[in-house]
Amino acid sequence: MTSPEQRAKDLGLRIPDYSDPPYGGRYGSGLKAFHRVGNLVELSGITPEDRSGRQLHPGTVGEDVTLGQAREAARLTATHALGMIRLAVGSLDNVVALSRALCFVQSASSFDLLNEVSNAATELFIDVLGPEVGAVGRASIGVTSLSRRNCFELWLSFEAAESAVAG
Repeated sequence: MTSPEQRAKDLGLRIPDYSDPPYGGRYGSGLKAFHRVGNLVELSGITPEDRSGRQLHPGTVGEDVTLGQAREAARLTATHALGMIRLAVGSLDNVVALSRALCFVQSASSFDLLNEVSNAATELFIDVLGPEVGAVGRASIGVTSLSRRNCFELWLSFEAAESAVAG
């Protein structure tokens, strides 16, 4: 069976390194990338911004961002989450199971396909981690604003292998 790290490589994902520069610097000194309690790891909020702050499709879904663009941003955000997982537990292979994905979509009040946007993120987790580990409980919430006008933000929790070293 192929490992999650190998599947990510086979998919050609460009997973960012959140250790260099350290996570959170440009958004405030009180931020930390993750919090771990036993085997439960909660990642900080993740958006479709690269490490230098360039955003993918900022704006409001259903107004100036299309469903397709929002899905692309959600998939990129999930890829960024994989980088945060590596920071927290060293390897994607150290994930026992995803537990919760809280997905925020900056959307027009008439936009009701929030689940379609979020699907792009959670489908990537299944592609990389497999159906047993990558399936996740999820909520998709439409909001009127997100930091820096990002169209998508993800808050992810997962169970880590007991042997995984915290970053």
